[in-house]
Amino acid sequence: MMDMTVLAGAIDDVNQLSQKINDLLVGSVMSLMVVTAVVAAWAKTKSVVSAGVALVGGVALWFAVMNAAVFRDSVGEDIAPDSGTAKSAGTGYSVLRVIEPVPGDLR
Repeated sequence: MMDMTVLAGAIDDVNQLSQKINDLLVGSVMSLMVVTAVVAAWAKTKSVVSAGVALVGGVALWFAVMNAAVFRDSVGEDIAPDSGTAKSAGTGYSVLRVIEPVPGDLR
């Protein structure tokens, strides 16, 4: 039984280490991308406004990447699985709409 406890502790340690490495890589790569975008915008246009827009866009993208799980879960809550036209047809049925071609339509 002691071997299982040690193995569970080792697996937990590896999971924590991989999470820290993932956070480090995401943070460093995203910060490098934001800095590169700001420098490229500044070098191309020599405009503070375009560099600021690149900074705001990069930070917004960084925020979206860091909170992707929150956005994914909120979409699942907003869309109810039983809403829509398929419910009115009953369980196990789907609604199919057939559109006939219009005479004279050459598409």
